[in-house]
Amino acid sequence: AAAGLDELAGWQAAFGSLDLATALIVHGKGLIFAGLQSAARSGRADVVFEWSERARHLSQQVVPLRPPPDARLAADLAALRQLRSESGADWLSQPRAAELSERVRRRQWAATRAAGTRERISLEALRDELPSGTAFVTYIFDGTDFTAVVVVDGAAHVVRLGGWAQVRPALARLRADLDVAASVRSGPLASVIQRTLDESLATLSSVLLGPVLGRIGDRRVVLTVPGILGGIPWAMFPAMVGRAFTIATSATEWVTDRSHATMPGTGFVVGPRVPRAGEEVARASSAWAEAHVLSGERATIDATTRLASGVGTLHIAAHGRHTVENPLFSGLELADGTLFGYDIDLMPEVPQTVVLSACEVGRSSVRWGEEAIGMTRIWLHAGSRCVIASPVVVADDDACELLAATHEGLARGDTPADALAAAAERTGVVAPFQAHGSGF
Repeated sequence: AAAGLDELAGWQAAFGSLDLATALIVHGKGLIFAGLQSAARSGRADVVFEWSERARHLSQQVVPLRPPPDARLAADLAALRQLRSESGADWLSQPRAAELSERVRRRQWAATRAAGTRERISLEALRDELPSGTAFVTYIFDGTDFTAVVVVDGAAHVVRLGGWAQVRPALARLRADLDVAASVRSGPLASVIQRTLDESLATLSSVLLGPVLGRIGDRRVVLTVPGILGGIPWAMFPAMVGRAFTIATSATEWVTDRSHATMPGTGFVVGPRVPRAGEEVARASSAWAEAHVLSGERATIDATTRLASGVGTLHIAAHGRHTVENPLFSGLELADGTLFGYDIDLMPEVPQTVVLSACEVGRSSVRWGEEAIGMTRIWLHAGSRCVIASPVVVADDDACELLAATHEGLARGDTPADALAAAAERTGVVAPFQAHGSGF
């Protein structure tokens, strides 16, 4: 299985496109699950860790070059924006939209090249890089069951967890509970909904987090999780509230990206028709000595692209939509249309830290058991170090309070994960926003 994946990785290394790289992984799906199952049976931390990294490395080994400006691609995206604004949720199924979207995909595939590849790190190398007071937890899914490797204080431990049969119904209930809880904020029904939500969170936490808590204690945590767990709001588990943690795409990327220097400059974008978005941005931007704000008719796609290319931290408060069938057509609603995932590839540079205060855009589509792709992953692939986003629906009031407080920490120079954790503890807001990538 390892030899087959190495051959696939060598072939795939020529592609810089995230869409193409993740689509090609289907050819290695059988090999990956065979390797993960064998690793889980071995009970060896080094073997489980190796296969955890192999499973994630296929879509992450390539360092993409920023593609050159492409007027035809930009024109096709503009046409798709117009079609989306005139149509319903099934807009991509229209013949004209299908034709344009396929042309966009192919042009993006051809334009995005690889600048090089990352070498997969070993468990020993991770031990050397892991700071004191930090635990690393990687989860693998072998098609039936979950297994974790916990690395702390120079030691690695294999922890057996529950199966998908336990997680799946609890996760489905949790999504439904969160949808209702975000809209019902007061009255007798709100307390009933909160109890149901707490029960769903407790069930998931007991399966996925409970068995590892004895190892990690009160340390900061780096998590890597399979795509099938991409919708878990870890930040809402009681043991994670107020704890600094980051969800890394892999141990390799976390070690590689955490050493980069911070860029100056902060920008904010306010999309249309978002309750309290203006207040959220006003409060968040006041934490900074200087901030650039786009709102109203000025919050256009072109203006946002220019702003994103010139700041180190970007905060977007806008309605978002996740497109399951093609996640790169997920987007953020701005004054003149939707900023698609594909538009991010047209940005000359991307911010190091991105804050997405928008429902749904933290979600991902699972293309296979270990890989997920969505707006968060798109920003990280483009070069951002950290994205703060929610994988589920979040109440506007909670977003306003928590993210405004988070910027107080960011402005002081705190890491994104530390700033978010401190804000949650200070405000008492328990919300599903979490740091992705190199949050510290």
